[in-house]
Amino acid sequence: MKNTALSTLGFLMNYLDIQTVSMSQAIHVDASLVSKWKTGKRMFSGKSVYFDAVVEYILSQSQKSNHQLLKNALLQLYPHETVQETVDVESLLRQALTNTASHEASRQHQLLSDSTDAVSALIFEGNEGRRQAITKLIDYAEDMTVPGEIIFLDSEEYIWLLEDEAFSDQFTERIFSLLRRGFHAKFVLDYSSYRDRFMQLFSACSPLIFHRNVEWYYYEYYDEHIMNFSFFILNHAVSLLGLSVGGEDPSTMVFTDTSLVIRHEVLADRMIRQCSCAFTTFHPSEFEGVVNDIYQFRRKGAFYTYLPAPAFMSSRESLMREILTDNGISEAEIQQQLMVNNRFREVTSCHFLEGETQREPFVFIFQLEEMLRRIKKDIFISRSLTILNGKEIRITKRQYAQEIRDFVQDLMQYDNMQIVFVSEKDNIRLPSVNCWCKRNLWMVQMDQEGFRLSDEIGIVNSAAIALESCVKKVPPERKEKNSVRQFMLELADEMESDVNG
Repeated sequence: MKNTALSTLGFLMNYLDIQTVSMSQAIHVDASLVSKWKTGKRMFSGKSVYFDAVVEYILSQSQKSNHQLLKNALLQLYPHETVQETVDVESLLRQALTNTASHEASRQHQLLSDSTDAVSALIFEGNEGRRQAITKLIDYAEDMTVPGEIIFLDSEEYIWLLEDEAFSDQFTERIFSLLRRGFHAKFVLDYSSYRDRFMQLFSACSPLIFHRNVEWYYYEYYDEHIMNFSFFILNHAVSLLGLSVGGEDPSTMVFTDTSLVIRHEVLADRMIRQCSCAFTTFHPSEFEGVVNDIYQFRRKGAFYTYLPAPAFMSSRESLMREILTDNGISEAEIQQQLMVNNRFREVTSCHFLEGETQREPFVFIFQLEEMLRRIKKDIFISRSLTILNGKEIRITKRQYAQEIRDFVQDLMQYDNMQIVFVSEKDNIRLPSVNCWCKRNLWMVQMDQEGFRLSDEIGIVNSAAIALESCVKKVPPERKEKNSVRQFMLELADEMESDVNG
């Protein structure tokens, strides 16, 4: 390997991968002069009129790695120094550049120069550095014109996210905004025998639990890892590799070399295939399978439902039969759907069960403005029945009024049933899917693509906590029984009055 003598400036330029032409353009001098400074053929010292400009340019390039590369280079020149704050970096940089000694090109630079597959990386230290690296990844995603996929595969239990509440809120908001643009995300969780931290994670990022574009995976282990490594990848574009020993002093490396990012994606995909999926996905036609899966869990547990408006797939049998008949559904299909309907009502309407000494709460959360929008329409489409039937199922005002009256009857009959109206004015981020959640047991989510079911207790209970928190933020007049009863009866009366002319 050929050794090359360099000035201190040349040594630093090589270490930071600063090109001669780039520096010459930045400080407005001929590239040949910078080349001579670099090799030491022309002395560069603190007396040069370009000294401050060179220092400023090196610091600006060093900022890309949060000064980590520059710190490492300076520590090679001054191994007994400590370099912490930016001001120390600048001071030591100025001191180094006044040294006229020559240096060999760093072994690191020679090694990379001899390798055809060499790539560069930005390095960030500690959990604060991990947050900075994640922020850069999200910045990059936000600048993309075509939505992509982000993978969060963390073997360090997302400590970097949970220890900073403000960052956690900002992270959730920015990821949620990307999801609205069509991005997809995968979160992989390493479960130790202690799951408290993951309850914290789900609570901190609860809006992400309710988004269909997010997939959740987990891997259970019971021995502490000695070596931890994590991947955070934005498809084909950016890869973050996190390393730590015993969870202490983590380092995060940022790569943008496409071939390396793709290799990391392949490795991450292989790891994900070894994990368990927190949700089981069902096609719209497989709703019976969803009901059968949750039917076996008919045990106690607080029940929360979020629906923009009542879901007619759980209507009373007589009303559901009428709706399906009016929409031309065959008798055989009606019988099949009524069987599923009855079983689903048994699971999601446990306030009907007798003989309980203490009944668990059953809370139905509806979206106020959506309820009001529907009463203005003579006919509207039932999303739930449309998904089940594979064709548009129309609901009349009279049928909508009847469904509301059925809810009122149940509300006043059962003490443990509550109906809550959430308004857009409440400034509450609502789930982007219809959701039925049985605390400690299961959660079903539904959207136009179908259903997904989770019985992973951490996600299920965090969803229940999020919905419970939503209820607490609603003013009393939109959740107190008598107020809700009066409001719903007024809606039903108004619709029936419109029908009767």
